[in-house]
Amino acid sequence: MASRAWAVAGVIAAALAAPAAPAAAQPSELPVTVVTLTGRAEIFKKGAAAWKPAELRDEMNEGDGLRTSPSVRATIRTGGGHAIRVAAISQVFILPPEGEGSDQPVRVRMDRGWLWIAVLHGVYSKAPVEVKFGETRVTVHVGGVGLRLGRDGAVLIRVYHGLASVFGAGTPPQWDRSLKGEQELLVGANGAPADIRRLGSEPVEEPWVLWNSEQDYAAYGGPPPKR
Repeated sequence: MASRAWAVAGVIAAALAAPAAPAAAQPSELPVTVVTLTGRAEIFKKGAAAWKPAELRDEMNEGDGLRTSPSVRATIRTGGGHAIRVAAISQVFILPPEGEGSDQPVRVRMDRGWLWIAVLHGVYSKAPVEVKFGETRVTVHVGGVGLRLGRDGAVLIRVYHGLASVFGAGTPPQWDRSLKGEQELLVGANGAPADIRRLGSEPVEEPWVLWNSEQDYAAYGGPPPKR
């Protein structure tokens, strides 16, 4: 009986000494943190039953969401300092990474509204931020990029400065486009891209564009705002 007890104790000791299985690496850009709120916004935590009021310094990980009320803007900042700015009446969710390793981008699902992605100048092995709408995705390599999701499901992607790539559905993607500063692309609700064209402007967007341009100029290497 004693020998059996010692054998069991040995098995337990060996199990305790064995190295634990490595946990899946979380992207270094996560968690993202709420750093700007101009009014009431709500946050949804993965596994929760309901939305709750968002607070400054709230952290968000995969599965968490943020939505804004009318006349409210919010900014979430990644671990590397890149910004995802959420306009009024907009909603985003943080998606899980698709690959392995800490260099994976923050992946955001855009459900409605307007977004502005600001990526700091630097050399990255992968684009730090990716936005997904439907089966189309946009990766932002550097600079300031605006996205507007229309009620019809079409998305207008505007690169104010920097560089972004847009990919259609499928692996490999059915199509891809590269956009640089002062260019825009409309992707229809059916996922088909129009021709790349020169950056346009609309009066309804001017306050939003100016607000973002001022922040990009101050902290993200953007050009002086156009007033």
